[in-house]
Amino acid sequence: MHRRFTILPSVVLCGALFAACGGGSESPAKPAPAAPAAPAVPVEAAAPALPAVPATPPLTADERAAAPGRIYFLAERDGGATIDVILPSGQGAKTMLQGTAGDGPPSVLPGPVAPGGELMAIITVDEHEGAHFERIEVRPLGAEGELGEPLWRSDAAPQVRSPAWSPDGRTLAFEAAFSSFRDIYGVDLADRTKPKLNRLTDHPAGNYEPAWSPDGRRIAFVSSRDGNAEIYVMHADGSEPRRVTHFQLDDWGPTWSKDGGLLAFVSNRESADRIFLCKPDGSELRRLTADKSEPGSAFEPAEAEPVFTPDGQGLVFSTRTGPQQGALRRADLATGAITPLTAGTSSDREPTFAPDGKLLVFASDRDGDPELYLMRPDGTGVTRLTERKGVDWLPRWSPR
Repeated sequence: MHRRFTILPSVVLCGALFAACGGGSESPAKPAPAAPAAPAVPVEAAAPALPAVPATPPLTADERAAAPGRIYFLAERDGGATIDVILPSGQGAKTMLQGTAGDGPPSVLPGPVAPGGELMAIITVDEHEGAHFERIEVRPLGAEGELGEPLWRSDAAPQVRSPAWSPDGRTLAFEAAFSSFRDIYGVDLADRTKPKLNRLTDHPAGNYEPAWSPDGRRIAFVSSRDGNAEIYVMHADGSEPRRVTHFQLDDWGPTWSKDGGLLAFVSNRESADRIFLCKPDGSELRRLTADKSEPGSAFEPAEAEPVFTPDGQGLVFSTRTGPQQGALRRADLATGAITPLTAGTSSDREPTFAPDGKLLVFASDRDGDPELYLMRPDGTGVTRLTERKGVDWLPRWSPR
C-alpha cells in the first residue's frame, strides 16, 4: 500500500504535518505534498544558496478588484475549523461553515469548486471514541458565496477523499473505503434531485486520486493493483483501465495539462520526491527539473503540488528549501528553465490559479501565522490576503 494518499495536498502548519497522499487515519487535508520530516542537520552541512527573488511592489487595488470570483479556504481558530470565504480585494471575509471544536483534525475542509462555480465539495471528519470517519458533501453556492444545504452526502467510511469535478461539473469523482480498501466512485449530479452513485473501480489493492482529463472522457488515477503505486488511465465510466507508469517505487498525484497531452505526477523513483511528465500513454517520460541534490545538502528538495499554467506553457510547483521551508517555482515546459517565484525562506505552498489565470493564491507562514497571499504568475506583486490570527490555508478559487 502506498503511504501517501490523502484528499488534499499536505502542508506543515501549526506544527502538524498533513502527510501528502498519506493513507490510514491521517487527517484528510488538498491537494501539496509538504516535505517529509527532515533528518537532523549536521553541523558542517550548509544549505545551498537560494535563488534571488527581488522584492516588488504589492498588487494594485485595481488589479485585486478586477480579479474574478472569490476564494474559499480552511480557517483554524481556537473555536475549531471553519470554511471561510474572501474576495480577492480582501473584502467580504466571512465564515460559511462552522466545524466542531476539538483538538483533533479539522472537522470540515473545503474541497474543489465545480468549474461553473455553482457547487462545492466539502469533506467532513468525525472522530469519536477512537473511531475516524469521513464523508463528502456536495453543496450549492449562492450569489454571495453562501453555502446551501447538502444536495448529496456520501456514506461515512474511514477514508472518503480526493474529490475531483468533471469539466462539465456534472460528476464528482472521489476515492472511498465503503466496502473495500479503497476504490474510486463517481456521483452523477445531472439530475440534482436524484444524484446517482456509480462505482468506477473494483480492485482489492486500492485505487486513489482521480483526475479528470480536460475533455472529460478519461480519468487518471493511482492504483497499487500491480504491487507498488502506479499511474493508470481509464474511461470516465471506469472501463478499460490502462497502466501508464512502470517502476518499482511509487508514483502518485496525477494532473493533466490543459490540452490533455501531458500528465504530471510525483514519484520517489529517485529516492526523493520529484515531479515527472509523460504522455497519457506513458511515452516520453521525463523529469521536470534537471538538477540533482546539492552535495552535502541536509535535505532533499521534495518537489510537489504540480499545477499547469492556464496557457499550457508552464508548470508551477512547490519544492522544499529547508527543514521547514518551501518555495514556489515555475518550469517552462519547452525549455526546462526554472523561475523562482518565492524565495524559500518561509513555507510557501498550495499554488492555485485564478479562473482567468492572471493571479495566484498560495499559503505562506512568512509573517508568522500561515496566511493566504496573492501574486502574479511571474512571482511579482506578492500581497497578503488574509489577516486574522490563526491558520488560513487550502485555498479554493471559485469563478463567481
